[in-house]
Amino acid sequence: MYAPLINTIRDLKSRIANNPDYGWSVASSYTMLATNIVIQLALIPFYLAYLGKVQFGILMIALGAINYLGFGVSWVTSGAQRLIGEMSAQEDTAGLERVYGLVKILFLLYALLTAALGVGIVYMLQDRLFPSDPGLAQDTVQMVILGAAYMVALYDLNVNRLILIAVGKQTLANLLTIVSQIAFVILVIPALIYGWGLPGVMAAFLAGVVLTLPLSVILIRREHLRPRMPRYQERGILGRLIGPMGLGYALYGVLMLTLLQADTLLLGALGGPALVADFVLIWKAADLTMQALWRLPDSLVPYLIRMDVKGEHERLRAIYATGSKWMMGLGALSAITFAAFGYDILLIWLGEENAPDLPWAYALAGGALFWMTVARLPVIYAFSTVRLKPLVGVAALEATSRVVMLFTLFPMYGLYAPLIATNIVHILGVAYLYQRLAKSVFRQHSTHQAQSKGPCS
Repeated sequence: MYAPLINTIRDLKSRIANNPDYGWSVASSYTMLATNIVIQLALIPFYLAYLGKVQFGILMIALGAINYLGFGVSWVTSGAQRLIGEMSAQEDTAGLERVYGLVKILFLLYALLTAALGVGIVYMLQDRLFPSDPGLAQDTVQMVILGAAYMVALYDLNVNRLILIAVGKQTLANLLTIVSQIAFVILVIPALIYGWGLPGVMAAFLAGVVLTLPLSVILIRREHLRPRMPRYQERGILGRLIGPMGLGYALYGVLMLTLLQADTLLLGALGGPALVADFVLIWKAADLTMQALWRLPDSLVPYLIRMDVKGEHERLRAIYATGSKWMMGLGALSAITFAAFGYDILLIWLGEENAPDLPWAYALAGGALFWMTVARLPVIYAFSTVRLKPLVGVAALEATSRVVMLFTLFPMYGLYAPLIATNIVHILGVAYLYQRLAKSVFRQHSTHQAQSKGPCS
């Protein structure tokens, strides 16, 4: 009865042994994730103690907004990852450097424009922000200004990480994130203790990224790479980014950000920061678990792109067969554990005064954790092999259904609404559609193989 599991473990060990770079990337990814989890677990009690639930909720809304604003360059991020992966596999260093230069310019222009717009809107509305608490309104405006600077610096760092990942140096890219996280936590604790509030927290985020940027430049130059502007005759690079492939990646990026951030932002609009704080506290442990489970398939992206470019379709199938078993088993185990013991975990972590006593919320969060975990591997396969039309179709169905259902359910179920919506949408067919994505990838490969053999083969 344990033979399939033993064979799966042996297969995974063999693949890591044959490709040590992947083993290192997975290990560094989990080190990065473990660092992030430890920091978040340690800091949330600090946030609650020094900021209170309302300011904690405001901070979560602000960070969610910064993440969601990434939709504007999602087409650049994903399309560039594919282009850089192709050029790396083909050893086209000149083309890679020109994509690097173009992406950096597009990222920084978008970040500057978006940051200026966000600061302008908040500045104009500052008199309407928390009219009963002018001090909190002023802190919020200062936090947004620092958040705008943080967004610009973060986008610059993310371009450098993207390049390292695409050329197979994911371990170094993960190291940059770890350094940034450690710098942030060293700075944010005194900021909280000395009463610098929301502006102090955002200043720590900004400083962590700024201190890491020089290291990212050094690591990229060690790979003998530097950003260069594409020449006019190579405008096809921009054409691919803004063409059908870029559009597909853009749509998927917007939908993915909606799926990950919309719950927090919509609950903030409908119920206020205190409700957001309770939702984040319930979902945070499940979300961190989901991030850990997502890390394994996410680490595969540069390797899957190379296999797809080189036509290594049997390897793609074999890795999927192994990975799907792991994602299903680990997802089910994690979901059951959180559903049964989620409240107890929060009691130990946050104490009785801060742990929301809503048993059904933990059960629903466990269900959402399972569905979102098992969907990740087919999503990564469709993403890496440019099966964007079916991927966008399924993600659009899920995002639209969940948002509509959240608005419908919120008046009656409040905080439960997004968790109920996620479970219902997946049970009614979205989970099945995600699993079909992988079949569409393999069906496409079979068609290409048949065409390449020709009628006389």
